[in-house]
Amino acid sequence: MERFFDILFSGIALLVLSPFLIPIVVILKFSGEGEVFFSQKRMGKDGKLFKLFKFATMIKDSPNLGTGTVTMRDDPRVLPVGKF
Repeated sequence: MERFFDILFSGIALLVLSPFLIPIVVILKFSGEGEVFFSQKRMGKDGKLFKLFKFATMIKDSPNLGTGTVTMRDDPRVLPVGKF
């Protein structure tokens, strides 16, 4: 039953927040490298891997540039939209 409510409320949240998400998608598409989403594999419950999707606010392969995996103030790897 808890799973049902999780899915129900997350679906409602997506519908309510979609007017805010759509402009973000458009801005990211035209201001960055054309990528809107960034995916990464993460470790979940019981060691099970899952794919996490986030908005792409840094340039591609950014851990290989600059300061590596640590983000600093005025980091050159962060896109203008990501600074906001």
